[in-house]
Amino acid sequence: MARRHEAVLWLQLLAGTFTSRRDAKMLLERWCMREQHLLSDFAAAPAAEAAEVTGLSTEQVHQAQQLLAQARESQARMGAFAEANIELIIRTDAAYPEELAHNLPEAELPYLLFAIGELDHLAETGVAIGGAHDAAAADAFDLHQMAAGLAALPVPMLGGFERGVERELLLRVPEVGGRITVMLPLGLDHAAPILALLRPSLEAGRALVLSPFLPEQVYSERGGQARLSLLSAMAGAMLQIEPDASVDDWPGARQLLARGEQVAVVSRSDSAIVRGWEAAGARINENCSSALTTLSAGWSLDAEAGAEPHALPGVEPIVFHDADEAIDVLGRSGRVPPALARRLRESGMFGYQDVEDVDEPYQDPEPDV
Repeated sequence: MARRHEAVLWLQLLAGTFTSRRDAKMLLERWCMREQHLLSDFAAAPAAEAAEVTGLSTEQVHQAQQLLAQARESQARMGAFAEANIELIIRTDAAYPEELAHNLPEAELPYLLFAIGELDHLAETGVAIGGAHDAAAADAFDLHQMAAGLAALPVPMLGGFERGVERELLLRVPEVGGRITVMLPLGLDHAAPILALLRPSLEAGRALVLSPFLPEQVYSERGGQARLSLLSAMAGAMLQIEPDASVDDWPGARQLLARGEQVAVVSRSDSAIVRGWEAAGARINENCSSALTTLSAGWSLDAEAGAEPHALPGVEPIVFHDADEAIDVLGRSGRVPPALARRLRESGMFGYQDVEDVDEPYQDPEPDV
């Protein structure tokens, strides 16, 4: 119940009436992320101590503590999420996508993710897909062949369920044995038509639907653009088929290219948009087969994917005696790989993952007075 209680408090703070969402995220980043404290501990902390750690005023601390003390409504919402098979993932959860945390500044990360479907997809990178909003623009290409080729890759396809080529591929890939992760530009309360289209894929265990927005959030152009940035951050490659959006109109695309990831554009056009993608570093392909070859290069060790890390050629086992030694050694490289960071998070770093669940009735914490 400890993890569930934390999620309730995060929901209460970020969806509540605190001074601003920016201040709420600053509180969570400094108290929970930087100091690795539980939000439930903040609710009972002395105001002066909490203000010093978070950078908030004592008045703001009291306001936040009072808000957290009135979490019954958020607890009820969590119950409704469970009935609808919705999982709430908070920033400190082991399930939180490490690629997001690794590739985006903390200020740009969604601190809540609402999910339906296969949560295992969150532990993987994927191929972000996009293309013409008019599916007829891709008539020259065999989308069924492309879907079959993408389904053969060992990672999910990532998309925002944009109309046109992208949506066609997201619906076809699971039909031929592949997997997809969909990042919605709106809250799940407004996603019934999309979920209905994806129901066969969800029931087959081949789809994950995510929303970084509160369930009641309606669609907005800003939200639509924001979810593209998240998809780019989660991706280990990108595919664009006859794109009608420039590289600069796809948030995160240039950053993905800067990370050295493969970007394949399928087009027989010499348009300014296609030339722009090429100038940015994307590889232009005249057919689906060559694009699949480009994308497959990023997963050339598939045949050895089932091997233990120390069994791979040229890889020596690394043993750390404790967390301090791990941090010291890893710090010399300047970065912690997402997969390893995920393992560290699963080790119970934030204090509640290893707490045994106890079925107890929910009680509001007493506010600090």
